[in-house]
Amino acid sequence: MLRRLPKLLRLVGGGAAAPAEAGTTTGACRRALTADAKQGAHSVLDEVAQARLKRIKSQLEATGELPVEPPRGGVWSAIRLIWRTALLGTAAVSATAGYYTYAYTSDELRKILKETRADLKPDDFGTKMWCDGMARYLLFRINMEQRIKDFTDPSTDKLLPELPPQLRGNVITLVLDLDDLLVWKEWTRNKGWSIYKRPGAADFLLELGQYFEVVVYTDEPATYTDPILNKLDPHRIVPYRLYRTDTQYHNGHHVRDLAKLNRDLSHVLFISAKPEAWEFQPENTLKLRPWKGETGDTGLIDLIPFLQFLATHRVKDVRDVVRSYDGVEDIPAAFKARLAEAAAHQRQQKRGLLAAPR
Repeated sequence: MLRRLPKLLRLVGGGAAAPAEAGTTTGACRRALTADAKQGAHSVLDEVAQARLKRIKSQLEATGELPVEPPRGGVWSAIRLIWRTALLGTAAVSATAGYYTYAYTSDELRKILKETRADLKPDDFGTKMWCDGMARYLLFRINMEQRIKDFTDPSTDKLLPELPPQLRGNVITLVLDLDDLLVWKEWTRNKGWSIYKRPGAADFLLELGQYFEVVVYTDEPATYTDPILNKLDPHRIVPYRLYRTDTQYHNGHHVRDLAKLNRDLSHVLFISAKPEAWEFQPENTLKLRPWKGETGDTGLIDLIPFLQFLATHRVKDVRDVVRSYDGVEDIPAAFKARLAEAAAHQRQQKRGLLAAPR
């Protein structure tokens, strides 16, 4: 057929076509016929493959190995739309609840809700819906926090054993926080968690163990605390260690409750760099700046003379001393300045006593 096609084309064109034109026409026809043949072959193969896949899918659905797809209609589209809307709504509610959980305490939310309801206008339906939703969330949160509190509160009101009678009133119980005071922890993508010892931490414990009853009171579990203290205090200068299970859970924080130490609070001194740690007894706490891994830090070593002075002079109530330094950022420097001032005042008094009368 292809061999006869040029002759037929010449006959149709009157026999006047040039050989070059005949060759061009022949090539175009061949390409067209080849393309049609390939397309037809692919169409047949596609139909065969689709039929085979359909037959295999039907067999799998019949045996239960492949779940039957629901029909694609208006009802199923509506169901999928409702399902997606419910998922998005749940995610939005969860995000909102998470924000209010971490941004505000229960007491703060209760105060905000009370003030919002006091200013609520009758036609403000959006604010009314927010108040109703917040009231339900607050009720759920208070109940949940109470359940957590029942599990997390200390199992006893006496965390430490009785102090020997000869030491009562004569020794101060020095309570130390762990993180941001003795050590600092940091998380990085390459190394994970890394724990750094503060400069002078071991010497600090070793020196103060001679003057105080030392207690480390942290909001971390024992599995985290004990390996650190075993390295900081290999000689067990610190006789007592209190962990997260010994803290009081309050407003989302693990607070150190000094009232449960079984000690007279007039002779209990707490040193910490976390505001949430001293929430119950701020009057017993020396509030320091947190240590965040700065090299060359001498904060603990500089604090030793102040604490030695406090222990050797047997103050009646450590809360009076804490009150006198409350708000002071650099307690060691302020202590040195006060000592210098007291020494100058004593020298002036001696000169007055030795001076000849006029």
